[in-house]
Parts: sequence; C-alpha cells; structure tokens
Amino acid sequence: MEVVPERGVSVSVGGLEADSIPVDARANSAGAVLQHAAEVYGVGHGFHVEVEKGVPPGKGLGSSGASAAAAAYAVCRLLGLNPSRREFIRLATVGEAAVAGSAHADNVSASLLGGFTMVGNDYDVIRLEPPAVEIVVVVPDVHYENKTRLARSLLPEKVRLREAVFNIGSASRMAAAVALRDTVLFGRSICDNLVEPRRARMIPHFREVKQAALDAGAYGCSIAGGGPSVFAVGENTVEIGKAMVAAFEDAGIESEVYLTRPSSEGARVV
Repeated sequence: MEVVPERGVSVSVGGLEADSIPVDARANSAGAVLQHAAEVYGVGHGFHVEVEKGVPPGKGLGSSGASAAAAAYAVCRLLGLNPSRREFIRLATVGEAAVAGSAHADNVSASLLGGFTMVGNDYDVIRLEPPAVEIVVVVPDVHYENKTRLARSLLPEKVRLREAVFNIGSASRMAAAVALRDTVLFGRSICDNLVEPRRARMIPHFREVKQAALDAGAYGCSIAGGGPSVFAVGENTVEIGKAMVAAFEDAGIESEVYLTRPSSEGARVV
C-alpha cells in the first residue's frame, strides 16, 4: 500500500483467482476500508493498494476479511494512527460490509489480532492464545454465484430451543478447551446442529467427507465459514486430508488440501 497525491483509491489484484475479484474500490474489501479511512480521517491524498491473494476467495476461508484486515492495519501504519482495538476492528468490518452486505467482525478480528477471538456486542472482542492444534482444510472445486448470500439464505430465522442449547454448549466447551489448551476437547467441541445441517446441502458428499475425516482419526470436522471448504482437526492431518480428498473424489469432485495451525501473530508488516 502507498500514498498517492491524487485523492481516491485505486486497487490492483494478483494471486489466486484474481480475475474474480473486483478492482473497483467500492466493491473491494481492501479498497472500501481505504475509502472509509480517507473520509473519516480527512486525508488530503489518495491510496493505491496491491492485493496479492493467497487465500482463495469464495471458499469460506475468510479471504475478503484477510484483505480488509490487512488494509486496516496498513492504513493505520501509514497515517500514524493508534486506534483502540474496537475502532481497529470496526474499520476493518467496513470491507466486509462492502462485499458481504454486513459489517461482521468474526473473520477480521482473528486476522487482525491472531489467536482465538470471540466477538461481542459493538465489536467488543475477547482474544485468547490458541491451542497447538493441527488443522487440515480441504477445498473442493465447487463454485456458486453469490455464495455468501446463498449460504445465508439456507439458514432459518427461528430455531428450536434444544438446537440452540446444544450449540451454546458446544461453543462454551470450545472456549474452555482454548483456555485449557486442550486440543482433543477443542476438536470434539466442533459440533453444530444449527448451521452445518442446513449448509451441508451446498457441499456434495459432505457427510461422507466428514465421516471419512472422523474415521481417519479427526477429533472433529465441519464446514469452514460459509463453505464449501471443509476443515478437520487431529494429530495425523496428512492422512485425514487424504481420506477427505478420496471422499470428494467418490463424488467426482477434485479438491486441494491445506495443512495449517492457528497463528498468534495477527496482521503485521512482512
């Protein structure tokens, strides 16, 4: 990112599936953050940002949130700003609003701060150090137009009390697992009776892929974000990933595998 004399924001995009990402600043998560910052902080110049995509967009992996978080971090460094954590996260959510229709903070807070984050009202975020858990993410070659809107449309406005109680219990156990640094409890707390059953229909052979992961030793497995990526946690993530890929192949779907682990660093200059 750099400051340019002319007012306005220009965006260029490279990397994974760059052709699918808009360069109009109003429709780009990084560009929207810069436009908002220019207005709020009354700068007399413009910005140019080059986005090199390493996170595939539209796969439920927080790609737009990563760009928004990076833009928020970079513009604050460029302008010498030192916002509060809440202001920092609020700025990044402007990018999510531009591309997803709502200023949600779940992805940008984790991207900005690193670790395990829990978002409360008015961007009040709690951050914990993550457990040393191994994660495998399998990204199937499945594409949908307006995937975020489709994924949200599958969710009901009302849910049964017992479903809500089950999910709250699982989320509480997961938070406890992070605090206790218990990787097994963390994986076994990946249980969702609200979102997963509804969005599973977007992912061919999802149930078979999940079962393959569990049979291969995963502690838990579910949909990543709005999908169609599927993630699992466990000790032998290489074998777990192979089993998940094979299950997708049985449905005639190719997929890519990413082996990763939680990061504590968050946004930074590289």
